[in-house]
Amino acid sequence: MVDATNFESRKGESFKPDSLAVIFREGQLVMDFKKTSPRLDQSGSDKIQTVVSEHNPVVVNPRKAKAFSKLLEKNIESYEEKYGEIELNEQEEETEDQEEQQDYIA
Repeated sequence: MVDATNFESRKGESFKPDSLAVIFREGQLVMDFKKTSPRLDQSGSDKIQTVVSEHNPVVVNPRKAKAFSKLLEKNIESYEEKYGEIELNEQEEETEDQEEQQDYIA
């Protein structure tokens, strides 16, 4: 049973990542969703551009990760049946071809 006093929900906040890294070690997989955006800071008469990087990691055990993978694949198939095939750009296709060697999607 979930203790409602320990549950926190962030209402109204959304996180739209532009890249994903998957890192693993024995017993866990980490899906690190990352959002990068430029910010312009003013210091006196100088403007300084800063790159802000936010991370939203999700840590799961290998069994849950595999179940998630199957659920995601099933839902992508259903999506494509309803709305048409999802087209990948060249960079995403290259990432898919190098799947065993690469653990980062940008």
